[in-house]
Amino acid sequence: MRFSTGLRNGLAAGLGFQGLLNHGYVKVFTGAQPANADAAETGTILGIITKASAALTKETRASATLTVTGGSGTLTALTAGTLPLVPDPSSVVWETDTTVTAAKIAAAINRNGMAEASSSGNVITVKPRPGTGAAWNGLALATTGITCTGSNFASGVAPENGLILGSPAAGVISKSADVWSMLGLAIGTAGWFRYYGSDTADTGAIISAAPYYARMDGSCGVGSGDAQLSSLAVTVGSPHTVDLFRFTVPAN
Repeated sequence: MRFSTGLRNGLAAGLGFQGLLNHGYVKVFTGAQPANADAAETGTILGIITKASAALTKETRASATLTVTGGSGTLTALTAGTLPLVPDPSSVVWETDTTVTAAKIAAAINRNGMAEASSSGNVITVKPRPGTGAAWNGLALATTGITCTGSNFASGVAPENGLILGSPAAGVISKSADVWSMLGLAIGTAGWFRYYGSDTADTGAIISAAPYYARMDGSCGVGSGDAQLSSLAVTVGSPHTVDLFRFTVPAN
C-alpha cells in the first residue's frame, strides 16, 4: 500500500483515514502500480468503483476566506456559522504581523480536524472536511479576539455515489455495507488501484506541490492483494465487485 503526501499529512493532522477518503472512489488500472501515490496514473483505466456501480459525482468542496487585519489580541472564537472550528482559541495569540498570525490561525484550524486551512500572506482559505459537499454553503466564517474579515462559505457541490468506510474496530476499518462495484470500461487485466478522496480537483496527475490530495495505491488480486476483486479479467460492461476492503492501523 502506498500513501500520497496528502493522505500522510492528513493522518498526521486531524482528519483521519476515514475522513480523508470519505465519499471517495477507486480507479482500477492495468499494469503495475506507480512508485508512489503522488505519481501520475499509469496503465489503461479499466473501471471506476463506486456505490453499486452508479455514476459518480465528485465533490466540489465549499470554501471561505478569512483576512487578518488586526494588530493585537488573543483569539477567543473562530466559527463557521455556529460551529466552532478551533476548540482551543486561547492558544492563538497575535504574533509579529498579519502573515505570521494568519499562519497560526490556519494551524489551529487544522489541529481540530473539522476543516482544512491554508494561508497565503494574511489571507486564510478554509474548506470543510471531505464529503461535506454543499452543507456549509452560506455559513459565515468569523472570529472574535483577533480582528479579521470573513466571507461566507460558497460553491460546494455534494458528492454522489462515492464510497463510505465503516466504523473501525480494534484498529481495523473496512468498507461499509454498501455494494462497492464497477462496470468495465475497457478490456484488460486489473493490476493496481488508486483510491481517491472526493475532491473533484484531483485529476490523477503528478502531485509535486500543494494542494496535496489524499490518495492510496495498492495491488489487485483474487483471494490476495490489497484489493480483492471477484475477477481480474475486465471487458467492456462486465460487472465487478469488491469482496473485501480493509485497512489496519498496527498496534506497534
